[in-house]
Amino acid sequence: MLDIEKRTPQQQKTAENAIKNPQTLTDLLEGLRSKKCAVRYANFKAVYYISEDHPEMLYPRWTFFEDLLKSKNNTFVFYAIHVLANLAKVDEAGKFETVFEHFYKILDGNALIPACHVAYVSHKIAKAKPKLADNITRKLLNFEGTQYTHRELVQANALRSFSEYFDQITNKDQIFSLARDLQKNRSSRAKKEAAEFFKKHPP
Repeated sequence: MLDIEKRTPQQQKTAENAIKNPQTLTDLLEGLRSKKCAVRYANFKAVYYISEDHPEMLYPRWTFFEDLLKSKNNTFVFYAIHVLANLAKVDEAGKFETVFEHFYKILDGNALIPACHVAYVSHKIAKAKPKLADNITRKLLNFEGTQYTHRELVQANALRSFSEYFDQITNKDQIFSLARDLQKNRSSRAKKEAAEFFKKHPP
């Protein structure tokens, strides 16, 4: 579980207040660009909870998060990855499809952390948009232009996502092959995800 997924009563209260008050919500979003790291992260956690529990409240602000996704600031990209993945379940207008290639191009970028998070949230998108599941699987299995080290960490997160939407995957052999490779990897994180995968999906 990521830190952003752990809730405190105060953070939950902040999110609930923003749902009731449009100005509070606007202030939260503006705070994502604060120069103070503590303010940015506290605001993001509240925004993240809203995107999980009441995505319809943030969907009209899609453009705001799309702009963050296309930013050169990896912190902003991180925020956008998680919120847009949560908004996919209410995206009846197909807005995610228009950013799909940009979203998954992050896997081939030069930054490990954003790539890890794209892989981590991919199951949410596959479940929200089943027609994209095969394409998502291809992207997670075939990112070749990486400019960062520790590619296995991205693959471990990808395997975690595969496990969550396994029933939607057409070619399961490729997923088992990845799991076996990670099982033999030196990374303890990769081995752990492989073990969890095989526990849930015995070959």
